[in-house]
Amino acid sequence: MNHPHALRPLSLAILAALCLIPSSAFAASASGDGGIDIGEVSSSTAATSSSALEAQALGQSPENQIRITKQQIRDVVQPGGSIVTALSEAPGVQVKGYGSGNGASRYQIRINGIQVGFALAPGNPEKNGLSVLFDGVPMNNPLAQYDGWESSETPISSIFAHIHVTQGPGNPEHRWYDSMGGTINLIPVEPTAKAGASLDLGGGSFATYSASTMLQSGAVDGWRSELGGGYTRSAGFRTGPYHAPNQAEAFFAKTIKDFSSGHFSAGFFFSHTQEFRPLYIPANPIPGVTTGGYGQPGALLSQPTTGYYYTVPTTQYFKNDTAHMYLVYARLLVHLDRQLSVNNTLYFRSGYRHHYRVNDYFFHTINTENFTGTTRTIGDRLAFRWNLPMNEVRFGGYYQHSRYQSLYYGYNPAIYGSSRNKPLYVGDYFDYWDGATAFLQDDFHPISALHITPGLQLINYHVQFVNNSVGAIPPGSAPLTFPAGNNDNNYTKIAPSLGINYRLLPGLHAFAIWAKNFQTAPAAAYGNYQRATVEVPTSPTDINSYIAGLKWHQGAWQAQLSGFHQHLGNAVIATFLPSDLISKLDRVSAIYNGVNILLQYGEGLGFFAGTRDTIQHAYYPSYLPAGGSPVIDARMPGTPTLILGFDAGYRWFAANTRFALRLSDQYASSVTTFNNNTNLPDPTRLPGSAYNIVNLGLSADTLAFDSMIPGLKKLGVSLMIDNLFNRKYNSQGYITSGGEYGPNSQGAILVIPGAPRAVYASLSASF
Repeated sequence: MNHPHALRPLSLAILAALCLIPSSAFAASASGDGGIDIGEVSSSTAATSSSALEAQALGQSPENQIRITKQQIRDVVQPGGSIVTALSEAPGVQVKGYGSGNGASRYQIRINGIQVGFALAPGNPEKNGLSVLFDGVPMNNPLAQYDGWESSETPISSIFAHIHVTQGPGNPEHRWYDSMGGTINLIPVEPTAKAGASLDLGGGSFATYSASTMLQSGAVDGWRSELGGGYTRSAGFRTGPYHAPNQAEAFFAKTIKDFSSGHFSAGFFFSHTQEFRPLYIPANPIPGVTTGGYGQPGALLSQPTTGYYYTVPTTQYFKNDTAHMYLVYARLLVHLDRQLSVNNTLYFRSGYRHHYRVNDYFFHTINTENFTGTTRTIGDRLAFRWNLPMNEVRFGGYYQHSRYQSLYYGYNPAIYGSSRNKPLYVGDYFDYWDGATAFLQDDFHPISALHITPGLQLINYHVQFVNNSVGAIPPGSAPLTFPAGNNDNNYTKIAPSLGINYRLLPGLHAFAIWAKNFQTAPAAAYGNYQRATVEVPTSPTDINSYIAGLKWHQGAWQAQLSGFHQHLGNAVIATFLPSDLISKLDRVSAIYNGVNILLQYGEGLGFFAGTRDTIQHAYYPSYLPAGGSPVIDARMPGTPTLILGFDAGYRWFAANTRFALRLSDQYASSVTTFNNNTNLPDPTRLPGSAYNIVNLGLSADTLAFDSMIPGLKKLGVSLMIDNLFNRKYNSQGYITSGGEYGPNSQGAILVIPGAPRAVYASLSASF
């Protein structure tokens, strides 16, 4: 079998430039944020200066950026929970899940309506529209259909020190191939100069428990190193005979060597997840759909008849996902002289996912699915920073090569029995993706109050599709294959940007940024699982993003007011047309308009409060289905008009202990659905999609036991109550064509409920 993946001339040029620097890694090291230190609090000392310096830098940037601190992560993320739930602290961000809330569950993340992560229904053209980084290194698979990045890849939240969120494509220096709606940088804890250790234990509702640790070597011969990891498990909140727990573990190691002109570091991250995903629940009763199976005796299966969280047992249906990821990277920062410095990143990522589904509830042509996806990625990113009078010039680029293989076996027990050696359908595909960019960016500041930041990025994407389905047929069987032919596609684009930041008053800045970016379509648009030859996209998906507003930071106050207008173009969704015996592309454009508000007060001890609010309107100015008539101005499925968040609390110090009490409230308005029968967005509102969730948290960090336990520096306990008033709501849903629950269910709404009230407790210790 031929695996062509020759590099285009631009790719070769960029790669040659990158090879001028030793193998190492990009991105200035992020300082660890350990939250509030008790010793400082007890003496009423101000918070760390590093946070103030970063706040100042964010204020001067033309980009709309938010930093989520370690303290905010601790306030929001329950023991064993997913780090992505802390993203709700940023305005414009919505996080929705379907599991018990632990780190092994998968979440959908939206920034200003553009998403990444798990999505139940089709119809949204930007499923991989956010870049997610681990310590500045990209984790996205640029071609995956639904799994460009999943939150379960980072299941242990205690590994992370803070999160950096950029809305929109941003400047070229920070931009990656999937940075359409934004970029999320999950920044782990940094190795410290002093030796130490931490331990976190947690447990709570739904048989959830977790444990994690972090060991610090301190400075040894100029090296600082750390080793950490953890485990989390939950049985889930679904009721009935269904029983399918999920679990995950992760390990992280990093070492840093400081020297006179810079520093070198290397990191390793591994995560493994095993998850059972339950079947969706009918929002209302459907004739013939019972707890015993389609057309079988039993109570009608639906939220009103069998309970809001009832799920059929795993003997009738189960879907099991097993996944792991390895990430290895290195980092070198060198100050070549007082004005010129260079960063270089070398990284390798290996991803694996095995998806196994058995549906015995209703007989399918394909009753069982056995799917394996593997990704191998290697990349390098080089960036120079040159300080000149009134200018800070940044230039460089990156090259990344990814190979994505997806192997699919579908079985029909009625024809072949239960033998896995004789599948009915076979699909085996190799997708090769090469991305090479070069960028030039200038931060021009003719006066100290004004920063003008023009940027220019040259992008080349090369995508190849190889269909190896015939070669993957097991011996002795004659299954059907998906016959899409091989293809080879190349795109070269220029992505400009222009940003302005002006200091109106001390601490008050006006900012605006216009930016473009380009992204290749998902693998289905090039042939994956298509039943005929595909008309591949002639251009990549593009976005024009306009974001502007005000930033204010003064003492304990912080505020942002921003508006956004983003136009997504050339987005495609592959559809098979039986009449033409060809797979064509739904042509989709989307517009996202809205306003984000952030207002926070509180630093250190005393009262604190904040609000994070979004008003948005996301719609399709044109949704042209393949072979059909266009639909004009349809609402974006799953996108609420209002997202409102509020929190308030109090921190105080007594008896050598810091206490904290926090109450938060999150509201989202109802959303529309997608219709699998018409293959179009539908104006029908998803039942139970409007929600108002109140959470309560209490914590205490004490030094009272330091003298009793050798080496102990701090002991902490916490209690969290999520969904305090036990509100019932649905996280996601769609209008089914009858594939899951049989022909009577065609046109019915299937939903995924959000979690009911849950109580969690934790114990942490620092040494």
